[in-house]
Amino acid sequence: MTRISSRWLSLLVLLLILSGTSLAIAAKEQIYTIKKGDTLWGLSEKFMGDPYYWPNVWAKNPDITNPHLIFPGQKVRILDGRLEIIPAYPEAEKPAAEAVATKVEEPDDVVTIKATSGDGFILTDEKPLGLLVDSVDNRILLAKDDIVFLKMNDISSVSIGDTYGIFQRSDLVRNPHTNKPIGTMMLNLGFLQVTEVRGDTVIAKIGESFSEITRGAELFEYIPQRQEITLQRGTTEQQGYVVASRENKGALSTNDIIFVNLGSADGVVSGNLFYISRPRKASSAVIKQAGKMQLPDVVLGAAIAIETKKKTTSALIIKTVDSIVIGDNISVVTH
Repeated sequence: MTRISSRWLSLLVLLLILSGTSLAIAAKEQIYTIKKGDTLWGLSEKFMGDPYYWPNVWAKNPDITNPHLIFPGQKVRILDGRLEIIPAYPEAEKPAAEAVATKVEEPDDVVTIKATSGDGFILTDEKPLGLLVDSVDNRILLAKDDIVFLKMNDISSVSIGDTYGIFQRSDLVRNPHTNKPIGTMMLNLGFLQVTEVRGDTVIAKIGESFSEITRGAELFEYIPQRQEITLQRGTTEQQGYVVASRENKGALSTNDIIFVNLGSADGVVSGNLFYISRPRKASSAVIKQAGKMQLPDVVLGAAIAIETKKKTTSALIIKTVDSIVIGDNISVVTH
């Protein structure tokens, strides 16, 4: 083989290697356009094979603050085993018609809630509407279909067919960080419906019992159990804590009910999304080497507000990547 032929062959091999390398690099990168109904969890499962990868996407893309509310038209880059959200241009720089179209296409996410017994609430400033004072027989424990007598605080507001929730006081709830009292946990025992009004006495029939009902139970507004909740963007950024759980479990996870110390007075409404997080702790070796520094919180999961009171809210945990405990931070998602 001549020297010239050898040089050409070497050059050809080099070109093939470079071409193959370029093709390999190009093959690693994929651009996906987000469609209506997509979530970071779903995309993580689809492209990474791991639905729990979404906190990594969220942490590395600060513009994407809500894993449920990414929008159609946004683009995702799949590169070297990771997902990257490609930043979109600000709305002000888009043509008006395009901005309107994007707004119309925003996903209307709905979370389905498994029907369970009543969730209860934390009593702060709320006042009971009345008391269950007696029943037609001498049984101590009352249940569904039993006839009972009520003492209402405002008899003029009571009509046949009115429905009231039946609650019982339980433990005092305290702020896990300050130990200051927040309110009293109210256990949801069931509900009843008014069948007759006789002077100052109201007769009612128990429609459902989630637990044993006894005389002295307090009556509050009846809120039917929801099976679906539509996600709504928060209107104000608020920070709080997980202050209680329905089951009093040490470690909480998906589908557990929690209570947070934010309510309607803080702008929270049913359907708002909460992020649940915990301060990140650096190792002593790192602190010694780098000194104290503020690190981003560890993302633990997300919850959706079910029922809001003035100062507190019950919420359903819809996703977890680690166990959640009383005292963990919560924040209202506004974007």
